[in-house]
Amino acid sequence: MRPDTVAISAEGVNHARLLSELMGAEVRVYGFYRRSQRVFGFSVAKKDLRKTFAILDDMCYTYSADASSSYSRIGKSMLARLGFIVALAVCITLIALSRNYVWRIKISGNQTVPDKVIENVLAEHNISVGKNLKNFDGEKISAALRATDGIKLASAELRGTTVCVEVFESEDIAPPLVFSESDITSGYDATVTRIVTRDGTALVRPGQNVFAGAPLIGAYRLDEEGNRVPGKASGTVYGKVAFTESRTVATEWYERVPIGSYKRTRLCIFGLTIGKKLPNGAGYEISESSEKLSVFLPVTVKHARVTRTEMRKMSAGIDELAAKTEDEVVSSFINANVTSGFEVSRTVNELGGGLYRVNVFIQAEIAIGKV
Repeated sequence: MRPDTVAISAEGVNHARLLSELMGAEVRVYGFYRRSQRVFGFSVAKKDLRKTFAILDDMCYTYSADASSSYSRIGKSMLARLGFIVALAVCITLIALSRNYVWRIKISGNQTVPDKVIENVLAEHNISVGKNLKNFDGEKISAALRATDGIKLASAELRGTTVCVEVFESEDIAPPLVFSESDITSGYDATVTRIVTRDGTALVRPGQNVFAGAPLIGAYRLDEEGNRVPGKASGTVYGKVAFTESRTVATEWYERVPIGSYKRTRLCIFGLTIGKKLPNGAGYEISESSEKLSVFLPVTVKHARVTRTEMRKMSAGIDELAAKTEDEVVSSFINANVTSGFEVSRTVNELGGGLYRVNVFIQAEIAIGKV
């Protein structure tokens, strides 16, 4: 193929007529191929572009052109492959030279002691990513970890070029009971259902209606003669509380929907990413994952799934939308409140123009006051 050609991708019918028109205009076609019944491609010399575009326009074809010559494309492909080969050679060389260095630190067993605290202990013994392994002393590091606050047992060992640390944390110490120097008051308008008093005097009874701010447990106790003896209040009072949330919904709306997807794999070496860049913009959704290519080097393979999307008009009935809204409100309520039971109801008001107001009512038993 000549080096001064331009690749053209087109979509349309009657391919034979197009080729006839191009030949009649003395335009030489190179590498004609079909991708489907409508989509096809070919190349022409750069000097024939003007005539080619004019014929495509007259025949109402949709088309695009790649300004790179065939030699240029071949060159780019060779350079891309050469870059991968060079990177692979660098990896092999570095792997051979790096077996005496730490390339990964794996920490497990900790929940309350942060990784950073453990990493600092390792750093005090000259152990971190990129450091030489000649100073590694598992017993000494384990002893230093056991001396750290919150760690009861610990072990550190070397597996290849990975330092593996496993810790067992100290047993949790139960917090002391919390007391209030003043009365425990209600945070809601509610109907009292249960009272758990650890200290102080209960001021309400089940079935009693209370307003927000009303005292529930007094910070005192009564002596045998009924006199108040100052003290502290501790306990929890539960009550039924009513919650209301309103949302406006539309029976027609626009949203992005997927229309196709593809995978793309790239290689990351020492912060340098090798591979074609991922697309960006409103028409794409990208999910990525990565995995270590080698336990000896910080070489990562990045996998990406690119999903193309487009805006489409959607619609749904008001009954479906109201039920969905109720589910969302209830889910949000449960996540925000500790409750032992609740009742739900809803109403729908039409606002006009395809808009509706959905009102969700929740009656639930929650802690209305506690210390």
